[in-house]
Formats: sequence, structure tokens, C-alpha cells
Amino acid sequence: MDLINHYKRLFTYDKWANDRVLEVISKIPQNTRVELLFAHVLNSQQVWYFRITSKSHDVAPWDIIEPSEFTDVLENVHKDWMEYLNGLKPKGLEAEITYQNTSGDKFKNKLIDIVSHVMNHSTYHRAQISAIIKASGHTPPVTDFIAFARVNNK
Repeated sequence: MDLINHYKRLFTYDKWANDRVLEVISKIPQNTRVELLFAHVLNSQQVWYFRITSKSHDVAPWDIIEPSEFTDVLENVHKDWMEYLNGLKPKGLEAEITYQNTSGDKFKNKLIDIVSHVMNHSTYHRAQISAIIKASGHTPPVTDFIAFARVNNK
């Protein structure tokens, strides 16, 4: 499997895992910390997408997203990333991306490092969400990659 297809698979996994989180969020009492972290996952994916595509936006990493909007935002950001990856050429992951962070500092990173960061960042915060759900007495979602791979052997 080439790297672009590997990352497309990871974004498919990410969507699958986020869908599992949404299932649990919809069944437990409102938890502001969980909702804020999940909004942060979605916002961060949007911010990085906008950075690599140089599209203007007004999304900030810690913006509030209403829980009723989670599904639509998740669907849209997943679609954007998949369309972007579908349009990449084989050496596209080596491209240098110049961007500014939310403080206005300028950086340059390879696209492959940004995409890896986006996936790791989401996984990290899903683990935090699961810990909060468990600490509040509820069963967290199973979001392990291997669980995804068991049902998505492609």
C-alpha cells in the first residue's frame, strides 16, 4: 500500500472512531468537557485542512461546536480531507507547507508530518474523552485501530 492510500485508510479509521465517540456522547448525560474536547478534535482537523489548502477560514481550535452540529461538521471535514488526499500525487506528501499558527508564528513542515500530526492529535484527544466518559461512570467507545481493522480489512 502506498503512503497516500495508507493515510486515506487512517482518515477512514479516524471517521469510524469519531462516529463511535458520537454514539456514546448521544447516550450519556451532557458533559461539557467531553463536548469541548470533541469540538477541539473537529476544529483542529478543519484548521489543519485550511492551512494546507491556504483557504481562509474563521475556525479556531477551541471554538464551541454545538453537539447537534457534531455529525455535520465531522462529515464535512472528513469529506474535505478525503478529497484532498484523493487529489494528491505520489510525491505530494513530501511537499513543504508554510503556515501560521493561531499565535501568528510562521512555520514550514512537510505535508506527511502535518497529516501524521492530525491523526495522532485526534487519537490523543479521543483517549482523553474516553477517560472522562469512564470516570463519569459510563462505558467509553472502543476506538482502537485494530478494532477498526477487524471489520475493515482492505
